[in-house]
Amino acid sequence: MLKISMQRESLLKPLQLVAGVVERRQTKPILSHLLLTIEDKLLTFIGTDMEIELHGFLHLEQTIKHPTQITLPGKKFLDICRSLPEEGIVELTEDNGRITVSCDRSRFVMSSLPAKEFPRAPEQKPVMHFEVKQNALRKLIGKTSFSIPQQDVRQYLNGLLFVIKDGAIQTLATDGHRLAVHSVPAPIVDSSFAQVIIPRKGVVELLRLLEDSEEEVAVSFNSNLIQIKGKDFAFISKLISGKFPNYNKIIPKKGEKKVTINCAELKSALIRVGILSNELFRSVHFRLRSNLLVLAANNPDQEEAVEELSIDYKEENIDTIFNIGYLLDILNSIETETINIFFNKGDAGVVIEDANSEPNCLYVLMPIRQ
Repeated sequence: MLKISMQRESLLKPLQLVAGVVERRQTKPILSHLLLTIEDKLLTFIGTDMEIELHGFLHLEQTIKHPTQITLPGKKFLDICRSLPEEGIVELTEDNGRITVSCDRSRFVMSSLPAKEFPRAPEQKPVMHFEVKQNALRKLIGKTSFSIPQQDVRQYLNGLLFVIKDGAIQTLATDGHRLAVHSVPAPIVDSSFAQVIIPRKGVVELLRLLEDSEEEVAVSFNSNLIQIKGKDFAFISKLISGKFPNYNKIIPKKGEKKVTINCAELKSALIRVGILSNELFRSVHFRLRSNLLVLAANNPDQEEAVEELSIDYKEENIDTIFNIGYLLDILNSIETETINIFFNKGDAGVVIEDANSEPNCLYVLMPIRQ
């Protein structure tokens, strides 16, 4: 028989970290459960969907002499804990395959499944290991992951490319219409080189787990799995097999026609003209004239919106069309006041970059062909 006590607030954080990967309806009943492992003073919550495995850690005040593993329904347990009083003490008791959760005058009894049936990620030897600050890794992912397609027939595009090279970490994503790439320096051996592709679902979970903190997380991976471990969590994900194409060949050179513009003003103008844009194509016309950028959108109802922005531009006229949503995604990921947009001839994409402090962050946006 097992009996442990925890404060409701300290219990909720690790529980919420792992419950996101657990679904109520599963092909295997065990996948709707969490695995709890208790050893000494450490309680670990483990959830999995067979592709991603999440661990949440809770340090107990009491010592458990014998290592123990139990399972319980993940979503139900989370819902119960959320409903309990904030200052409550939660008691968890296991006896003959039955889990009892008690707090004050509340008592819940749930069924448990054999812990040996719970699927775990296999132990594999990593080929690379390093540490990086949480906020740096979160920024890398946040500035590029919006370009991952929802579902592409080219399997290697359905994730985030994670590259280690030249003493830096680089992330890259593209859906064929836009491309985002960002890199940060890292204390990695200069001669090291490796690249893996993290699936979209894993990227979403990572953004939820990582905090804007200076604390470091340990990253290790091989050709099959990546593991990222912090003080309060561990993340394990299968990787997408296949080789990412040489992205250096698909990034166009910066065109000679450069426009520097206020990012907030451009975003506001795009949002306004987008109100009357075609709901299906979400297109906006970019018309570069002498010291003027004209944004125009229309729809099948013969409605039209036009915005004019003053710019420093004296080159030849340029007319092109972009997807408003794609462009706004890029602008929303840029934190500084101004951006540079480099235009190329023909159907080549424009290159967009931070005009100030992010030389390692670059975006490519392809025009809509008329």
